[in-house]
Amino acid sequence: MPTVTVALNGRNYDIACGEGEEARVHELSAEVRRRMESLAKHSGPVAENQLFALTALLLSDEIDQRNRQIAELRNQQEDLVQHREVALADTIERLATKIEAIAARLEAA
Repeated sequence: MPTVTVALNGRNYDIACGEGEEARVHELSAEVRRRMESLAKHSGPVAENQLFALTALLLSDEIDQRNRQIAELRNQQEDLVQHREVALADTIERLATKIEAIAARLEAA
């Protein structure tokens, strides 16, 4: 199992990851580092464990917001699909009525 060394808040951490996931771990750690640096810059001196906790909470909040957006989009999609199905059924019904009327006229002729 590969190990990747990432730098967060001036310290190196060895992170085990799956084969081929090294680049992704570096990408993720860069985002965490960026968030931590931004927090440290705007909040002043903060204990390291508090900085890690704040960063984790902010990232968790973003994930939660995105999950809620995804759920809302899925609900909207389901509503659209249902609306389209109803509209399609109505169209098919109107067409069937017209076809029946045409067939009736042809039989009468």
